[in-house]
This record gives sequence, structure tokens and C-alpha cells, in this order.
Amino acid sequence: MLRFLPLLALLAATGAAAQGAAEKAAKAGGEPVIGCTSLSNLRSLLRDTKGDTAAALATIRDPKSDLGCSTVERAAVTEIADHAALGGRAYDCLALKGTAVCHWVVAGAVAPPEPKAAPPAKSKK
Repeated sequence: MLRFLPLLALLAATGAAAQGAAEKAAKAGGEPVIGCTSLSNLRSLLRDTKGDTAAALATIRDPKSDLGCSTVERAAVTEIADHAALGGRAYDCLALKGTAVCHWVVAGAVAPPEPKAAPPAKSKK
């Protein structure tokens, strides 16, 4: 067992590094994020394309598509406006700059920006 401890430590470190790299890529704008104004339409799109991003992008870019789905610009996200869990999967509805309608995405696909710290209060003297 002692012979395997360094190997287990290496595997754990590699797994943590890979997870960290994946999180950085997602936050930095890795794979496009698809959002829909209807959670039902997002679920249908994911089901029909079996979660394949390329197939989903082809579907939503088709001029005949009426799903109300598009790619979500990470810079436009202001906050997570709503959250739902259905069928063992979680979804976030993202508030976006310039629109009053939130867009449903797979939960965790986009991290909202950190809230800005309030300026220090001025004391009255």
C-alpha cells in the first residue's frame, strides 16, 4: 500500500489541476454557452442534440429555429436571476445586460461577476 501512496497523491493533484483548468477555461470563455428564454426549450434542445454543443449550435443558428435560444456572452451576465432543478439536472436563469428576460443555461456554465464592494462610508465630523 505504501508503494501506491505517491501515485495516489500524483493522481489526486493531477485531477485537481485538471478540474481547475476546466473551471478557468469556462470562466475565460472556453466553449460557447447556449441559453434559451424558455427552460422547456433548453431541455428539448439538450435532449435532441444529446448535449453535443456543435449540434446544438447548428440547431439554434438555423434560420428556421424558433426555440428562442442563442449563445450567451459571458460579459453580458449580471447575475443568476433564478435556479431550477429538474430530472436530476440543475439550471440557472441568467440576467443579461440589455434585456429584461433571463436566459436559461445548464447550472454552472457561467459564473456571474463578483458583486462590487460598496464604497467606504463617509463619516460626519
